[in-house]
Formats: sequence, structure tokens, C-alpha cells
Amino acid sequence: MNRKALPIVAAFLVLLCLVGTTPFTYAQTTTVTFGPQLQVTTIPEGDQVRKTGIIILGISPDVKDAATGDEWWQDHQPITTASIGTFPKACTDDPTKAAYDATNNPQGVTSGGLPFCDAQNLLSQHKLLITYNGATITWQMGSTTGVPVVVCNVLEKDKVNVIPDPKTGKGQQFPQENLMTKLVDVSDKFVCKVRWKSPAPGFYESDGVLDVYYTGPYEIHWAADNILTVEASLAIGRTVIFGSDIQDICVLAYQWWSTYGINVELNIPVPKPDWWIQQTESTVPPNAFMSGNHWVFPDALGPFTSCTDITLIQRDLAGVKPEPGTDPLAPA
Repeated sequence: MNRKALPIVAAFLVLLCLVGTTPFTYAQTTTVTFGPQLQVTTIPEGDQVRKTGIIILGISPDVKDAATGDEWWQDHQPITTASIGTFPKACTDDPTKAAYDATNNPQGVTSGGLPFCDAQNLLSQHKLLITYNGATITWQMGSTTGVPVVVCNVLEKDKVNVIPDPKTGKGQQFPQENLMTKLVDVSDKFVCKVRWKSPAPGFYESDGVLDVYYTGPYEIHWAADNILTVEASLAIGRTVIFGSDIQDICVLAYQWWSTYGINVELNIPVPKPDWWIQQTESTVPPNAFMSGNHWVFPDALGPFTSCTDITLIQRDLAGVKPEPGTDPLAPA
């Protein structure tokens, strides 16, 4: 053999050995993807420890009820077995729909009126960042070109007791299944508003805040763990690219202090800093300064780390039980 060819042959054999021993997974992890990419990142601000947004409907065992004279700022009393049947399942922040009271609610109705809602937090705020191939997007105010479109969807996670069909014995995916998660689209109960950053006069940038407002009724069965999906789209010429992210929003009937009988003096309403002075003035109707406040609760879930756990307890105490049903994925 030609001695000059030996080094070339040896190098070729070494290369074959390396290729032959390379794991298949290594080839997968080094695959390069080409093409435009839209990345959506959201971070909830309601409870950054549990990484979830917080919404509180203001339903409480002793919310302001003009018919009985209960004051909304009284210390919450622990819920007992005897009081479960009297738990208010709905409340209102509209005086014209609340029970009439000559002193506290002269606009109220004389029959069929609801109790006033307790302190509410109807806003779940999330940090928002949208990037195109790793960079933020900038566009001119008033422009319709190159502007990311953001859409929100909210799914409620309801728990269902799985009941087998008495005739066939089926209705479960497997014999041990006794609790099923049913997803309900409740997007119509929420409104999303995007607040973009303005890096320079006349321009917006795809970095800002996503405000998610609850606009549905203040009723106990809306207390649940919810999935928030944030989807963004961007038109580039004749091509539309998409990106999405997912977050949690915990809708509570009331903050956990109501369950454990702890004083609520640490609740902070925004933007009215003089709430404590107003509260102590006997001439001010108890609910006159509640509407429009965004209430901040230092620890809305308390010792609970799961929104599902605390909302199941709140619903159960109010008499709202998981509905029975069969698993649609059960074998026929």
C-alpha cells in the first residue's frame, strides 16, 4: 500500500468509529430548528410564592347584610357545622340589588335582596413578554402592521365524582378512578387587557403587563382553580406565527381568614389609603367606599398550597358538592 495513503485511511477509520458509537439521542438534541419563532412568557403577580394569580369574589359567612344589620368589617367567625346551611351562596356590590336598610342601604330592595359582598379582588395581574426570534417587537402607536395580537382563554377545573353505570358497571377509565377533572370554558367571565411598554414617544414594545379582570357573577360555584392560556399571533407579510403560555388563576369565594376566624385588619384596599379613617366614621355607610377598590390580601390561600384544595373546601361548606358523572374516556 502506498505509505502516503495510510494517514488518510487511518483518519477515515477513526471517524467511522466515532460515528458508530454516537448515541441516537445526541443527534436529536443537536438538531437545529430554522424559521421564525414567537415566544410568550407570563409571570403571575397575585401570589408569586405559589406562582398563581388570585381573584377573590367577596362571598363570606358574615358579609354585610342590611336585613340583619351585620357590619362587613366585623371579625370573621369560624365556620361551624351549624352555620353551613346559612352560608350566603351569592352576594352583590350593587346597592340596588342588596337588601333594603333605612340607614345603610336606602336604595335596596325590600324582598329578594342579596347581602353585600365583602372586600373583593377582581384583578389578576401578570407580567408579559413576547419575543420574535429572541428579540422584543417594536411598533408605532396606531399602526396595525407588526403588532402582536394577544388572546386569553380560561378553563375552570371542576371535580366530578365518577359513578359507574349500574347496568354495565362502566363509566370509569379503570376501577380505582373515583374523581375526575372536568374542564369548563369560562372565558366569557374574564376580560384581558394588555398594557405595553413605551420605549420612546409614539412607540410600543412587546413587554408589559397583562390585566385579567373577573366580570362574572359573585356566586360560590365560581370559586375554582382555573387555567389561563395566553396566545399571541404576529403577521409577517403573508405568514402568521403563533406562540402561547399557560398560567394559573385561583378564584376564591373569600380569603382563608374567613375560614379560620382571623381578624381581617391587614387587608389593604388600593387606591384608597384612607380606608381605616372611613371605616371608623359612623356617618359613612359601611359599603359606600368598597366599590372600585382593589383589595390586597397578604396571604389569600393561607396554609393551603393548592387552589383546588381550598376551593373544594369553600364550596363544600356552602353546600356545593361535586356533581356525579361518567368519564367520557371510559371504555365502551
